[in-house]
Amino acid sequence: MPSLDSLAAFVQPFVTNGALPTTLVVGFLLTLFSKYIAKGSGRTLGLTIATLWSLALVTGFTLRLGDANGTAEYIWFLDPVLWADSIVVGANWTLNAALFAPAGFTLAMFLRSPLRAAITLSLGSFMIETVQQITSVGIPDPSDFVANSAGALAGAIVAVVVLTVRRIARR
Repeated sequence: MPSLDSLAAFVQPFVTNGALPTTLVVGFLLTLFSKYIAKGSGRTLGLTIATLWSLALVTGFTLRLGDANGTAEYIWFLDPVLWADSIVVGANWTLNAALFAPAGFTLAMFLRSPLRAAITLSLGSFMIETVQQITSVGIPDPSDFVANSAGALAGAIVAVVVLTVRRIARR
């Protein structure tokens, strides 16, 4: 079982390289518009804020400003060497999936379409990995794309269950 010291050592880079500050800034900026988004979409303010903050979390932790790495020889989604390990489930893969699962759930509930939420977040993950390649902010990796998409899909599946239970309960 990991100790508090190892947990602190794991969390510390996220705070110092911009992930937490980026998440907070993006989250607060999105929250400024939450009332208008909720009113325009017909969704509750709580669901709107939860969705926006889950997207801010994804943004903050995937585009970390201190993670520059411009060493890729190929465009990330065309590199066969990187794809070879894209389904190997390790700690990084699991954390990426866990990061996208709440966004998959809240976006599916917000859109009332789990399929659209999963596709939107998968396309968003593709764009994030491409931005990381172009800007050298972060490390573009097919494994991250697969994990992010799997997490978004898992969150969307949970939303399907919740929406189905709600629908049955209304009868």
